[in-house]
Amino acid sequence: MDSDLSLCGEEIRKTDHDQFICGLFVPDEQRNVFYALQVFNAETQRIRDLVQEPHLGLFRLQWWRDVVDALYEGKSSQVENGTHKEIVDVIANAEIPKPLFERYFNARAFDMEDHAHDDMAALLRYAEATGGTIAEIKTTAIEVVTTEAHIKIGIAQTLYDIIRSLAFQARKGRCKLPQALIKKHGLDLKTFMELKADESLKACVRDLVSEITNQLEQARNINAKPDGVLLSNIAIEDYLKRLKKVDYDPFNPNIGNGRLKKQLTIAFRAWRGKY
Repeated sequence: MDSDLSLCGEEIRKTDHDQFICGLFVPDEQRNVFYALQVFNAETQRIRDLVQEPHLGLFRLQWWRDVVDALYEGKSSQVENGTHKEIVDVIANAEIPKPLFERYFNARAFDMEDHAHDDMAALLRYAEATGGTIAEIKTTAIEVVTTEAHIKIGIAQTLYDIIRSLAFQARKGRCKLPQALIKKHGLDLKTFMELKADESLKACVRDLVSEITNQLEQARNINAKPDGVLLSNIAIEDYLKRLKKVDYDPFNPNIGNGRLKKQLTIAFRAWRGKY
């Protein structure tokens, strides 16, 4: 398989092993499409983390908007090599409705504002517009019928990413936990920025975990055939179990990875036709 692996596939194998394994359960002819869109998701998701000033992030996001707009206008792309070229080729050849990209970019623009969402409802709308939309973009590109299960898992993925990135957020002096959640549990942001996981932070994390679990349960109650997008819920479930073992401390270095167990579980569930 290595000889057929794209640059995006190689990138995902190095940086996101969970998604790389999920991609192995995508049909051969669509696998590199899946990997290209995962790289697109990762690149646009981390824009704010790579720049010092919010306006620089907006410039980077606008670059992607312009690239996608040009493709839908039938213009030739100026991207000539590397993973970006593979992403552009995938978007140009897949029949992905342009409004999906518009919705995704509009939601990603919020990342540049450095403001937390007001409450859980607002965070869920954002999670659906980002993670849910990326799930729909992927399923459309790999020619899988998008179900509500895909959207729910996309939402769960976004919330999961927020928990996993809490330590990084604290080091950057930011916090993506909803303001209502912070107020509810009396989280002290100064303590948070010092990477101290007190009971208030753990309570916030538990609330997020509860919402993730709710989204995953709803997804599993929908009758859908497992695919690379749906199987990503296994990595999320695995992380939540390990997080529980460290008493919901997102800063705990002993959370671990559990790579082998996840690989076996993904393979077993795919074989059984479950996710």
